[in-house]
Amino acid sequence: MRGIGGKDGRGRAGWLDVLNLAAPQTWTGSVTPALVSLAISRHRQAHLDPVMTVCLFVIVLLMQSAVNAFDDYADFVKGTDTLDNSPDAQDAVIVYGMSPKAALASGVSFLLAALLPAGYVVYRLGVVPLVIGAIGGVVLVCYAFGPAPICYLPLGELCCGFVMGGLIPLAGVYMQTRVLDFFVLFEAIPPILGMAVNMFSNNGCDIARDLPAGRKTLACLIGQRRTDALYRFCLLLWVASPALVLSAQRRWSAALVYCIASLAFAHLVARQYRRQLGPEERGEVMTGATTLVSLVGLAYSFAMIVG
Repeated sequence: MRGIGGKDGRGRAGWLDVLNLAAPQTWTGSVTPALVSLAISRHRQAHLDPVMTVCLFVIVLLMQSAVNAFDDYADFVKGTDTLDNSPDAQDAVIVYGMSPKAALASGVSFLLAALLPAGYVVYRLGVVPLVIGAIGGVVLVCYAFGPAPICYLPLGELCCGFVMGGLIPLAGVYMQTRVLDFFVLFEAIPPILGMAVNMFSNNGCDIARDLPAGRKTLACLIGQRRTDALYRFCLLLWVASPALVLSAQRRWSAALVYCIASLAFAHLVARQYRRQLGPEERGEVMTGATTLVSLVGLAYSFAMIVG
């Protein structure tokens, strides 16, 4: 059992603590862009490299686990997460007893573990994946650490969308096709928007606890009312973006397939649209956003393959 309530119970770091620190409930944020990269690659060529596919998923899952660990560590050290404003032990692992040093070590371990498959990819394919990964790694460190962490600035949504929604597909397509094609970033607009909207959901719900901690996220700067309005607009734009991207490429059949597939989760989009961002509905908002990340990504990938 893990200690509850801070320093008296702090110090233990069981496997459940490490798993909660990795936050597997957020892994769709990296799995979905990876799936999109496979769909883009499959449209370009008939064969997918199974070894590179496995390497991609292992790398992105370990990298996201590292991001989650570093983010929790930074939030605890800076006093953003406390017992008063963090009722969920899975969302604030250090607050509920895990040693900050153990949490930081776990994050570093996730990062180092990702270097093993990454090293194999670089050995096989050269420096291009290394450069893409290095850019993502620099943003990862700057996201949670430094005098002005990105997660404390209005750049968080943009950086999260670009790194997870954009760089993962860019690297994933290169790993399959051996071609560095920056047009992939256009095709990756849906996951880019999805990651940005997912983070905006989180920041929009956390205004009340981010303001006292000195965070200057976009949501904190524009206030709750404007955040709610902008969130609903971005939500609809994101859900429509696969059809818009496919139509811009004149892939009409693929766009039609996506529109038909999206009818299966239209009720979830409507429910998410009606939700109010705030601490009271935070759990439902984040669950809904994470679910839609998966569904939109799956529908988009399916449309690209069969359309």
